[in-house]
Amino acid sequence: MTRLFSYKLTHDTGFAPNPFWGELTLSTCKPKIRLAKQKGDWIAGFTSKGLCGDPVGKERLVYLMEVTEKLTLRDYFSSPAYEKKIPDLAKSECVYLAGDNIYRPKYSSGPSFEDFDQLKNPFHKEEHKQRDLSGKFMLASNRFFYFGREAIEIPLDVRPAVPKGQSAHGSLTRDEGLVQRFIQRIVSDYGVEVHAAPHSWPSGDVSWRE
Repeated sequence: MTRLFSYKLTHDTGFAPNPFWGELTLSTCKPKIRLAKQKGDWIAGFTSKGLCGDPVGKERLVYLMEVTEKLTLRDYFSSPAYEKKIPDLAKSECVYLAGDNIYRPKYSSGPSFEDFDQLKNPFHKEEHKQRDLSGKFMLASNRFFYFGREAIEIPLDVRPAVPKGQSAHGSLTRDEGLVQRFIQRIVSDYGVEVHAAPHSWPSGDVSWRE
């Protein structure tokens, strides 16, 4: 059975999720989703009233990802494949500032949040650290569809279960046929790419196209 979980975003800045440099990554926020979801699962992020004013029942799809990689935050930081996800505050373009690879391990082992330094970044501060690290893992996808501020409406005949409010684990769509119709609609109609800038992104900055 294909597992599809949906949740609603309150922020869409390019940080969580981070859809840049060829992979969509989720390494901060949503700790229970990062703990429990596995490779092969699908995750759909929808708009919310808090994000852009969309009311309950009218939420639009911000992104869809198939989880193709799951790493500990320690391995995420040390992997050369994800160096570009480390924020670079020396550059002005938002794509460099939005990196979500912000937890640098202090030691070669150790599970507690005290064993990580939080890199300076525009989005999460020290008060977010314990919650972020409680998720322990990052989720990545090289099969993702990110629509950002041009979030798309999903017809009722293929619309998965979307929670009315915030959901720690995400709502699981239990109808396998509906899951397959929804995924196939997105896969067949859209390319694997970043289709638009995030909701909170400077209008003159086109670095999201990187």
